[in-house]
Amino acid sequence: MSEMAKYLILTSSFLVLVISFAIGLWAKKKVTSPEEFFGGAKIFGPLTVGLATMAAVGSAFAVVGVPGLVYSTGNTILLFMFAAPAFVFGYLVIGKKVRGMAEIGTVASLGDLSDLRFNHHRGIKLMLSIMLFLGCAMYLSAQVEACAKLFENLFDWNKVVISVVIFTILIAYTVLSGEIGGILTQAFQGLVIVVAGLIFIVSFFTVTGGFGPVLEAISGSRGAAAGLDPNAMTAWGSLPGSYSFAWVLLPTLGIMCQPQVLTRMMMLRDPRDMPQLSIYATCTNMVAGMMVMAVGYCAIYLVANGTVTITDADKAVFKVADYLGIVAQLFVYPAVLAAALSTSSLFLSLAGNIVSRDLPGSLGLSIAPQRQMAISRIAMSLMGILAIAFAVVSGDMVAILGTYGFGTLAAATFPIFIIGLLWKGASGRGVMLGMLTALATTVGGVSIELGKKFGFLSFDWPGGIPWYIFVMAASVVVTIFASLVTGGDKLDKRVELAMEL
Repeated sequence: MSEMAKYLILTSSFLVLVISFAIGLWAKKKVTSPEEFFGGAKIFGPLTVGLATMAAVGSAFAVVGVPGLVYSTGNTILLFMFAAPAFVFGYLVIGKKVRGMAEIGTVASLGDLSDLRFNHHRGIKLMLSIMLFLGCAMYLSAQVEACAKLFENLFDWNKVVISVVIFTILIAYTVLSGEIGGILTQAFQGLVIVVAGLIFIVSFFTVTGGFGPVLEAISGSRGAAAGLDPNAMTAWGSLPGSYSFAWVLLPTLGIMCQPQVLTRMMMLRDPRDMPQLSIYATCTNMVAGMMVMAVGYCAIYLVANGTVTITDADKAVFKVADYLGIVAQLFVYPAVLAAALSTSSLFLSLAGNIVSRDLPGSLGLSIAPQRQMAISRIAMSLMGILAIAFAVVSGDMVAILGTYGFGTLAAATFPIFIIGLLWKGASGRGVMLGMLTALATTVGGVSIELGKKFGFLSFDWPGGIPWYIFVMAASVVVTIFASLVTGGDKLDKRVELAMEL
């Protein structure tokens, strides 16, 4: 790659940063109350919310990590792309209920939503705050690592320096405008991802000629010489079928209760626009899903034909973009940065909400709204610094965080926001036990996986199923059983009506 091309790519990437900062600065004028700063502003249309939701859900894990997994495992990870229709499923099942709850009282955070459903149960709110805070730290660290990989592929820059520069700009506009600026910048970043996705999809068929030539390339002698596994193109890919099917279950159930989806439901201007929102979110996520599929398959084809060499699967998206040329590079590199920024801004805001509103509320502490905003801004800044530090010291451990978000975080929120909103019999004590189970099994699962990674343990999960599926199943079973034993709580009539929508 020429030096001119590198600096053109750098300029286009930083242009995304500059535009995002300008949008955040402009959005500051829209913040007229603490509730709007935290996410209680119901002022956005379905297209804006749909683009923002796709960008925040996609994250750098999808844009960087999934193409690498397609390249290394084939069709196994592609079943994860059921996340696109899962948006429709989520909006149909709980969208109207969540949006209806937002009309009952002041709902600016997920903690406020749990307060309404479970009669201000402080234990549930505390557990939710802890689990979400852990998720925020992990997700943010993953985005830092992705940004570092992007610029490592262009220049031999210090990871700490580039992370500090990018996240200083991100923290600045997020601190200024809160969730209003967050959703507007995420909508812009989602548009960048969609444009890059369309370019990649067209390029895939232009370069390879379709799926047939890819299959021929990987199954031929060159594919074997390049170390590619022909089983990657079978129905389940190169991993066991049980593992592949787990990646069908995760998006179809996990998408519904991801914070990125739930918080955006509450910010829709008109509840009657929910069907339109589901269409926009599904279509944009479908483009993103097809993009990562195209990148992965194109990488397989190029490596099998000896055109490019890929030693690090996480760099597959960059290697393919470099092969396609400057036009693709000018959109793909900024798309990776946009994916990292969109998720980071959401989780920075979420961390600020937790520290300033939800966690103090769960402990019985009352903080004035204006003081909450000040505390939230400080918390966002500190969380960004901690995320950079964690990413620098943890190295490739950050790679496990994508599955953490869709697995263990879903296990924590599923009892509250899916079971709790669909079943009036879900009791506060039942949900509390379910969340405690999720936390305990998550710690156990992560500990076992880290022990295996560093050679301290030798353990295989039953049936070859990923550990986070057991976490999710355990939390759901405990929630339902404990609720049946303890009985449902008496609910506010307005909450009951919202749950019947």
